[in-house]
Amino acid sequence: MKYLFFISISIFSISCDLGGDAVILEERVTESPTQLGSFTIRNNEMRELIMAEAEEKSVEIWINENGSIGYYLADGDEIDDIVTYAYAVFWVNN
Repeated sequence: MKYLFFISISIFSISCDLGGDAVILEERVTESPTQLGSFTIRNNEMRELIMAEAEEKSVEIWINENGSIGYYLADGDEIDDIVTYAYAVFWVNN
């Protein structure tokens, strides 16, 4: 059993590639304020909670023709926080 452990550790350590160039971004990549994203929430209670929370945080979102919720990609972090909050509230209430 010791030998199997030693062999597996050796294989994993040999297969790791320590050489290679790392990619470093010299300038920050930002989303254009005109780029749009969307997601779909089918639960009406959660949809209303997301809409209310977005209005409270002054984040612009809207309902698209296909029923999805549209937003600007520049507001992505705020949208993530809002949706996470909505899921937490929905989970606690149910």
